[in-house]
Amino acid sequence: MRSLSNYKIFIPLFFILFLSTKSIAQEGTVSIEQDEKVERLLKERKRLLKRGELKGYKTIQVISGELAPAREVLKACKSMFPDYKSDIEFETPYYKVRVGQFRNQLDADRALIEISEEYEGAFVLTPKNKVPKK
Repeated sequence: MRSLSNYKIFIPLFFILFLSTKSIAQEGTVSIEQDEKVERLLKERKRLLKRGELKGYKTIQVISGELAPAREVLKACKSMFPDYKSDIEFETPYYKVRVGQFRNQLDADRALIEISEEYEGAFVLTPKNKVPKK
């Protein structure tokens, strides 16, 4: 009797192990066909970005005013927000301190939350026809 009960346990266990290895061992190949136009579009986009013809990056303007205060704010921004590139730009008649270069609105808004804790008047903007400096 005891040997019969061992077979009752052994046979189902054997089938479970055997069938599980067969179901896991799947093989296959994946091939991706890409149109030539995709490569051409990517090259064209790169060329346009280099020439500054594509808009779209976002930055955060902290203040706008005279040069001396702008320099002080720039220095403070560089120490408070070292992860973001800070710069002064002149647009007649004011100097503007801008922080960060973001690819999309979501990233800019995340940074704006952090920056607006120090500078309440900060806002996100998209500069006209400029490619970010690297």
